[in-house]
Amino acid sequence: MRKVLFILLFVFSLSGFVFSQNQCIQDTFDIANHSMRFPHQYKTWGFQIGAGLLMVKPPMDLLENAIQAPLVNIHMTFGLPWKFSLEGDVTTLLVSNQFSLGPRLGFNWKNFSFNVGYDIAFVYGQLRQFGFDNNTKVWIHYPNISLGYKLKKMAFTLKAEVVTLASVSQRCGENEVVHTNNFFNGFTGALYLEQRLWKDHVFIIGFKDSYEKFYWPTWMLFTTFNRYYHIPELSFTWIL
Repeated sequence: MRKVLFILLFVFSLSGFVFSQNQCIQDTFDIANHSMRFPHQYKTWGFQIGAGLLMVKPPMDLLENAIQAPLVNIHMTFGLPWKFSLEGDVTTLLVSNQFSLGPRLGFNWKNFSFNVGYDIAFVYGQLRQFGFDNNTKVWIHYPNISLGYKLKKMAFTLKAEVVTLASVSQRCGENEVVHTNNFFNGFTGALYLEQRLWKDHVFIIGFKDSYEKFYWPTWMLFTTFNRYYHIPELSFTWIL
């Protein structure tokens, strides 16, 4: 993972240098108009979509082995009036899937931008291979805040979330466990770097650490561990 990160950072730096040598005098590009993670006020009724991969390393005692599991991610932004926007996200590992949607309220000051949001996510997972017969349905709340700083062709964003489980339904064969009371599950912190490569094309690298008791991609394993884990994520997103 370190080699991949080094190569991508080198490409970012090289692309910025090459473009700076060939840019037009009247270059009006502003990263805030083309970024996705930067908490800007996106244009009203405007729509963005990005696609990428998440590299995750779950705890060894959950999966018995250290595994780097690639998840496919689709992220969307829709601009609304009065400094609001709407963000949606789909992340899938085939056997475990999360769908989230939530509003944002943003504020700008010079090169800084800030927003507050609240996402509601539904997780559905099933595993019927390798001798398993497991099924999971979970509703999760993600209140969040983001703070960003932008240059002309690059933006940095810090994001923090609180993770609260609203309801959980797990089935393992004939056994079923249901929780309907909200409870605190942990929090996450993330740093996103958005870089213009050429013209209006922007690429995103994200570093995220989840400190959670129950991590949603592993829910279908019907784990009974009662402890918090640090779970690192490395993401790559191309804004389409």
